[in-house]
Amino acid sequence: MGGAGGFNTALTRPWGPAALLLLAAASTSAEGQTVPLANASLAILPHEVDLQVGDHFTLNLTLSGEFEGCVNVSFQQTKEVVDLPPPLLLCDGSQGDWWDVVINTTYNGKATLTAQVDPPGVVESRDAFALVSVMTNPSIDVAADVLGWLYTIAWDVSFLPQIYRNWHRKSVMGLSFDFLTLNFIGFSSYFIFNMGLFWIDEIQAEYFLRHPRSVLHVRLNDVIFPLYAVLCTAVQIIQCFFLQRGPGQRVSITCRVIASVMVVSEVVGCILVPLVDSILWLDLLYYLSYIKLAVTCIKYFPQLWENYRQQNTEGWSIWQVILDFTGGSLSLLQMFLLAGNYDDWFSVLTDPAKLGLGLVSVLFDIMFFIQHYCLYRHPGVKANTASSLQLVGNDDMSQSGSYVTHHL
Repeated sequence: MGGAGGFNTALTRPWGPAALLLLAAASTSAEGQTVPLANASLAILPHEVDLQVGDHFTLNLTLSGEFEGCVNVSFQQTKEVVDLPPPLLLCDGSQGDWWDVVINTTYNGKATLTAQVDPPGVVESRDAFALVSVMTNPSIDVAADVLGWLYTIAWDVSFLPQIYRNWHRKSVMGLSFDFLTLNFIGFSSYFIFNMGLFWIDEIQAEYFLRHPRSVLHVRLNDVIFPLYAVLCTAVQIIQCFFLQRGPGQRVSITCRVIASVMVVSEVVGCILVPLVDSILWLDLLYYLSYIKLAVTCIKYFPQLWENYRQQNTEGWSIWQVILDFTGGSLSLLQMFLLAGNYDDWFSVLTDPAKLGLGLVSVLFDIMFFIQHYCLYRHPGVKANTASSLQLVGNDDMSQSGSYVTHHL
């Protein structure tokens, strides 16, 4: 096991004589002549490394293509997290030969480790990188993973209480149709965004062309969750057609205008991408993700207003709010735990989507808590009082007096 200091470079080749040649070349002065290469490329695997301070890891360098002579390879990192090995002079790298380089970690943090080839511009080195994440304590990382599962489960389950409440009451009175409309558009856009990055090769190629030294972190669960959210929201919308509604309960004109602008702009984007060379499908997907963020910022306002107008929260499931608040809080806690464990606080500010969605959700959930548990804790008091007063007015004076005295 390598310590925190120093470095250890292990060179391995499938043929013994070639390995000896490489070892001799690596010990040669960098002033040796190099022959320009043609049709050659350098790659590093794996592209992602996650480990603890004091550990070591192995990078595999593959130099492929038809060439003769030698090439100088040096390493750089965006943040000091490892001890960099000395420059290597790689020779006879034809036929996809490879080398293993063992590197020791020194500090916690996240950095991009890249291999620079000299002479520049001769060997393609787009894939010669590794994203290195060095943690302080693996237990914190495990706790963050557990939090990730917990907030995912909380958000998944949060859609069910409202569906059950609508069915149990046989009514959707008090539920904002504007909220359902915006929620459906937001999660549909988010689903298309993740689906495109996960399944469509052309969009993935556009992503790596724009971000050559990065890793695409969209996973299958990132596709399944918004699809599940779309289906649950669709069930609630269908309930609105068959269950009891209040008088005038419909999607507002303001929401119709906002929703129309969003949907029309998405359709226009689908038309422009094949016609305009400067606009990529990736750009359209990013636009869809911005729509999701915008929807999250505004979708709760209609329900807050509906609760205020009704002076109660009867049509709004508080368990949905509790679960959403739990998911948002755990998501933020996970973000800060990982930032501290990897000394990567800058990533919190550079991930506005996750940070913004978590903060906005928690803020609105607190407002719903205030409405449900403070402002409209006894929603039937006003109605019952008005009904009692009306009964008093219909009786004679003596009867009303005794009635009021009894009820007060």
